[in-house]
Parts: sequence; C-alpha cells; structure tokens
Amino acid sequence: MRMALIVGAAAVAMMLSPSAGAQEEPDGREIYLGSCAACHQASGAGVPGSFPPLVDNPNVQDAEYLRTVILEGMSGPIDVNGVTYDAQMPAVTLTDAEVDAVIAYIQAGVFLPADTAPVGEGGVAAGDRLFLGQVGLENGGPACHACHSAGSHGNLGGPTLGPDLSDLAQRYGGTEAIAAALANPPSSTMEPVFDGKPLTDQERADLAAYLGSLSARTKTPVDLMLIIGLGGAAVLFVAMHLLSKRNRINYLQQLRSGS
Repeated sequence: MRMALIVGAAAVAMMLSPSAGAQEEPDGREIYLGSCAACHQASGAGVPGSFPPLVDNPNVQDAEYLRTVILEGMSGPIDVNGVTYDAQMPAVTLTDAEVDAVIAYIQAGVFLPADTAPVGEGGVAAGDRLFLGQVGLENGGPACHACHSAGSHGNLGGPTLGPDLSDLAQRYGGTEAIAAALANPPSSTMEPVFDGKPLTDQERADLAAYLGSLSARTKTPVDLMLIIGLGGAAVLFVAMHLLSKRNRINYLQQLRSGS
C-alpha cells in the first residue's frame, strides 16, 4: 500500500512538472545549418550565379513562398535583386514545426559570419582518386564512379545509374557551387545512400575541384560497350561457322573411309 502511494505521488509530480510531456521546440538555426546552409551558405550569402542569397532577398519575407520552395523544391532561373541564379533546389523533408522554425530563422536574417564555414582549397588529383574510389570516403559513402561517369572515367561508353557529371561545373555555376551542393545529397536517389555518411569539407572541395576541371573535356559519344558486344558476337559467329564446317568435313571423311 505504501509503495502504491509512493508511485502514485511520483506520477502526479511528473504530470504537474512543466516539462513533462512537452516536446522540445525545433531550432531554426540548427535546421538551417543542416538543410539549407550547404547551398545558401551559413552566412546566407548564397553562391554567385547558382544559389541566391537570403540576405536582403525580398522573397524571404513571404512565408508561404518560402514554405512552398522548401517543401516542393525549385528549378529554373530565378532573379534576385537584378541577378539571375540558375540551379536546382531539391525538396526538403521537414515537419510543419521545423518548417516554421527555419522560416522564422531565415526571416530574422541573423546568419553566421561568412568566415565560419570555409570550404577549403580542393585538389584535382585528390578529387580524381575520390571519384574513382581509389581513396575511400572518410564516413563510408560510396565512390561517385559507382553510379556516375565523368570526363574520361566512363563505363566504356555504356549507361550508368546516374547522369554523366562532365558538365556539372557549367550546370551549377562553378566549383564553389558544386562543393556547396555536395554538402547535402542533391537528389532523392542519393539521400538514402549518403544518409549518415556525409562528405567532409575537404572531400567536397577535392571532388568539386576535379569535376570543375572537366569543363573543357568532351565525352566520347561512342558506346564502346555496344561495339565490344557486336565485335564479340561477330567473332563467336565466325568461330561457330568454322567449327561447323570442320565437323561437316570430318563427317564426310568418315563416310568415305567407311565405304
């Protein structure tokens, strides 16, 4: 009986506690840094030509506009303060409360200083090795070449799971924009693959440097896999023909010797 009274009193105390059952409010700053800063930068300055700034951007004062862009994404050119930006923004999966929190943070305009999140200077050779998987990614993500081709690194001209990345610098607007986009998977296909396995700042910089170096290269339009397949089939047919002809000759010789 005494034990029941103690348990009952403890339950009542927990119910009366102001923190009991209360859910922690989402932190707009943390959500922004985790889901938005990769492209728009921690400072809110964006990336010239690719990702528009959020600082002094008149569009950010429209909460419903922000909500639509966050939840549905956006593609195609957009004009902000007379400057055109053209890069794809994927939809971001957030709860209603998280969307409200990050909108409030963006609209407040109190971003981090620009020098708090440097990308670092990338190396083309290091990025090349990372792309091919000759050097493993620090957090265990797969090599880009597992799904993509780029420059001279193709699948013998055959198809790959993901698109060719040879022109990524042109599409994104430079190496800085590529490095920013790599902080968060830029497609729904990549999200589960890199879930919990983010690229480090240096890996992003190196891969961006390598992919940016491909701007002057051209991809060979010839499908080498098809050519090799056709060539192999031709060799096989010739071999079958010669073997069949030889068998016919041996059979005729056997018939003649038997007669």
